[in-house]
Amino acid sequence: MTDVSTPYDLWFDPNEVGGDLLVECWISHGPRAEDAAFDPHPGDEVSVSDEEDAPLRARVVQRDGDRVWVQLRVTSHTDAVAS
Repeated sequence: MTDVSTPYDLWFDPNEVGGDLLVECWISHGPRAEDAAFDPHPGDEVSVSDEEDAPLRARVVQRDGDRVWVQLRVTSHTDAVAS
């Protein structure tokens, strides 16, 4: 297991990520559960982690109370080199 020392907004289960890179997160299960100022809305950028790998960027696509659906922004090594 890798120690994730970089802060992130939401925790996600990597086994639940779909082919469209959408995943459901629960604010109450993440590191910002007690942060009253954390109020993600569709279109917002957040960071997500599975607590084993470095945080990823994601875009909020839907929210229903404590549940937040995000689309992961994953870049390939080729994309990173081309940039």
